[in-house]
Amino acid sequence: MTPDLFTFAHTPVHFGQAPRFSPLILADRLISLAQEADRVGLHDSASRLLGLVYAVLDEEAVVA
Repeated sequence: MTPDLFTFAHTPVHFGQAPRFSPLILADRLISLAQEADRVGLHDSASRLLGLVYAVLDEEAVVA
């Protein structure tokens, strides 16, 4: 028996809610992008990405 890959019976995300994300995960991904940009010589882009990391981590949580 093959698994049904198109069933949504066991999805943890409820479609009526906004997705939640972790600022640490976002910062980690931005740092990875900055490292890759720096490695290929895009130093200005890497610098801007690091600025985004600081902005993500410095922002206070917004309570909705």
